[in-house]
Amino acid sequence: MILRQPSPSEAADIVAINQLAASYAEAMCRKSVREAVEVYADDGRLLTPTTEAAVGREAIVETIERTVASLDLLFIAVLNGLVQVDGDLARGRFAIREWSVRSSDQQGFLFLGFYEDRLARAPDGWRFTERRLIPRTMAKVDFLTGKLHGLDDLRPW
Repeated sequence: MILRQPSPSEAADIVAINQLAASYAEAMCRKSVREAVEVYADDGRLLTPTTEAAVGREAIVETIERTVASLDLLFIAVLNGLVQVDGDLARGRFAIREWSVRSSDQQGFLFLGFYEDRLARAPDGWRFTERRLIPRTMAKVDFLTGKLHGLDDLRPW
């Protein structure tokens, strides 16, 4: 899909929305769920094929915390994104790659999929009003066997 050329103001919005998607992924890599969920509107919705719809930030936090509680490692990479801005609303599609290691047996997993997103401009910037996770594939992997290092060396912003 080739999207139309954005205007200069739309280009700034697209950068902001890409930053929002990257902020979510980076916070999730640190398993900082509450911080990650700040990218959602207050009444935002998270839709996944393996959980009930989560509506509102608290419900989204609970859903994600249940999902990641059994993981020693979660590492999400936003691969690329398409964003179409229409005034104070936008749509996005972001490909993601997610590596994880289960705590109970140190089994590694690779997940590939997409986020189909709806966004709205809020007083404090763009926020996701809906994120729909669409799986492409998931597989067990045996190459995530290295020692996990702490995050103490990350510098605070």
